[in-house]
Amino acid sequence: MSTLPTSDPGAFIEPTDSEGGLIFAVRLPGDAEQFRSRLGWDELAAEADPRPIWINLDRTREGARRWLLESSGVEPAIAQGLLDEETRPRVHEADDGMLVILRGVNLNPGAEPDELIAVRMWVDERRVITLRQFRFRTLAELRAAAQAGRAPETPGGVLARIAAGLAARLGPSVDNLQTLLDELEATMLESDDDVPGMRGRLAEIRRQAITLRRHLVPQRQAMQELTLMDHPVLARADLALLRNAAEQIARTVDALEEVRDRAAVTQDELRARHEARIGRTLYLLTIVATIALPLGLITGLLGINVGGIPLADSAAGFAVVCGIMALIAVGEIALFRRLRIL
Repeated sequence: MSTLPTSDPGAFIEPTDSEGGLIFAVRLPGDAEQFRSRLGWDELAAEADPRPIWINLDRTREGARRWLLESSGVEPAIAQGLLDEETRPRVHEADDGMLVILRGVNLNPGAEPDELIAVRMWVDERRVITLRQFRFRTLAELRAAAQAGRAPETPGGVLARIAAGLAARLGPSVDNLQTLLDELEATMLESDDDVPGMRGRLAEIRRQAITLRRHLVPQRQAMQELTLMDHPVLARADLALLRNAAEQIARTVDALEEVRDRAAVTQDELRARHEARIGRTLYLLTIVATIALPLGLITGLLGINVGGIPLADSAAGFAVVCGIMALIAVGEIALFRRLRIL
């Protein structure tokens, strides 16, 4: 069951890179000419242009990995942290910059509804290096802004815009989970019977909320650390944007906890209803068995193969026995009603 918004696969397509993982490089705030001429590996080390540079890499390409480890000037431990397969959202401050790893919703076609994918960043005063494996709509929109010359002018500004974009796209995903849960709760309240598939859908919503929260709790912590940093890379405007993004992620985590708890309560209500129905069924079966017990005793006694059975030679014997049994059954029902068992 897909519960997160689907993407428009044609809305943020990036061209594939033919130069070993360099998706693009642009001097901030960007212009269309740089994208037409496509800055290459040689231009990345050029010191003639004083403008900061944004370098976007595909971390799965060997050329990008080799450049980052051997030619980028980034400390080897930090470079390896940018390339690690398994990462959690985190922030690491160094003397000359900072390592930032954040996660965002995977809006690529065929993605799992609760899948969050990582964007890794190295930010210093003269450049921002972003690495990703999958396409990010946030990066694509910022790239479009750079093509129009409207990207942030500093690496810290690029970091803040990326963090804000990732945080903004988490909201609709959680809103969709809440809407689906509202619909299931309304359906449950309108009907006393089991709705086919409801328990499965509730379990899926709860699982997705738990999965998203597990990734976003460390991201909330990372964003809080960013907002408290006193680093020359981050200007006052960047910190303000990061604070807004941190608050949005905190609200998202709170909303996910609410969805998780509501789904659990709704599951408990469904379970209680199911157990109540089973209890009523067992109760009725017990009443029927109790009524049938003396009747079965009578028929058992009359069915034994010995002499002296009453009414054995009477033509009306069967009708008399059936009448007696009916009176006993009626008497039992009347007694149960008087005792409020029925």
